[in-house]
Amino acid sequence: MRRTPPLTGPAALLALGLLAGGPPLYAETPDGQEATDWPLVITHLRQQVYDRPGHTQTRQQLAIAYNNYGVELSDQGQWALASQQFQEALRLDADNQQVQQNFSRVRLKQAHEAYERRDIAGAVDALQEAIALNPELVDAYALLGKVEYDRQRLKEAKAAWGRALALDPSRTDVAEQLSQVTEELPVESAFERLSQSYFDLRYEEHLERPVGFDIRDALITARRQVGSDFAYWPKYKLVVLIYSPEKFRQLREETPEWLGGQFDGKIRVPLPNEQFDQAMVRNILFHEYTHALIHDLTKGRCPTWLNEGLAEHEGRTQASRPLHLLARAYEAQQLVPWAELSDHISPALAAEEVGLAYEQSYTIVAYLVNRYGFWRVRKLLQAIAGGQPWEEATAEVFRRKLPRLEADWKDSLPPLLQSAR
Repeated sequence: MRRTPPLTGPAALLALGLLAGGPPLYAETPDGQEATDWPLVITHLRQQVYDRPGHTQTRQQLAIAYNNYGVELSDQGQWALASQQFQEALRLDADNQQVQQNFSRVRLKQAHEAYERRDIAGAVDALQEAIALNPELVDAYALLGKVEYDRQRLKEAKAAWGRALALDPSRTDVAEQLSQVTEELPVESAFERLSQSYFDLRYEEHLERPVGFDIRDALITARRQVGSDFAYWPKYKLVVLIYSPEKFRQLREETPEWLGGQFDGKIRVPLPNEQFDQAMVRNILFHEYTHALIHDLTKGRCPTWLNEGLAEHEGRTQASRPLHLLARAYEAQQLVPWAELSDHISPALAAEEVGLAYEQSYTIVAYLVNRYGFWRVRKLLQAIAGGQPWEEATAEVFRRKLPRLEADWKDSLPPLLQSAR
């Protein structure tokens, strides 16, 4: 965040009574010096403004003091208090561009925090004000595109990302997002909407729905059952896009054939068909809904293998599958070390290699849940959300060094593999 140039300290300010002449105040002092007490400076300058209400320079100096205090508060992450200081600064000096830019960046920070909390209304309000203060703030348009995309306002997302890219053509991340929404828009903008308390369902108008299958019931059941395991029930509406199998593949050409659904901030699933029967589609819904919860609970920090293992654990409550790949790897002593599992889950790899990683991740989670209880898995996710490396967090939560825990899991495999044949 840019700051105003360095100037006189508070002691000199108070000695003068007011800062007549000279450049504006500064938000930081050189290393080794006492930090400026901006509330004290503001109190004295407010008195000066009160005593000399028509003195323009004193009002500007008070505005600068509010700005600098706002910068200091924003450095501490106190966004709401910082915003109040910038509002006061603009009330005194509405044309101060430095104040406007600093305030816009603080509002952008508030928008990011609101977006992470899934407070969409709060994020949009903060972004709109940030853009009004600084119409060339690229990051604000980039985040606005994400917010609009997540709530399935694809035209608005395209416009926001288009503006961001026009301001900064080097933003390859925005270019990729713009390309994706441009591809999706012709199909998904025509989707019908079926809204309920917790899900915003979108589907093709003439999509033929299988007899005896209601995706709404499956989602509500997933919310209840998966939510009970994780002790978390989101208060926002999750967008669920329902495709015909052909449209799902058409829009997700880069995904491998073995991938039945997807979570990318929204749940994307095909309806039951020859490849995926109703039980398997329920498996997919539970699987992808679990990803949504894990994303919220870990702030997107969950390692891939644990994320997929937990999703498999929940999905298999609806439709289980044999563990043939894991059984063969166990017999051949070719199990993947835990530390390498995430690297084996990639669309670029062969289906059998990925399948083994999925089966192994599932059995690790099943072992941890059965041996230690789901409450400890929740503690593990909390530790990961706090930034603790998963290896360290796992050893701490389960009170076992990682090699010992991994060996215990291997010892548990024979009866599990026998029952899953």
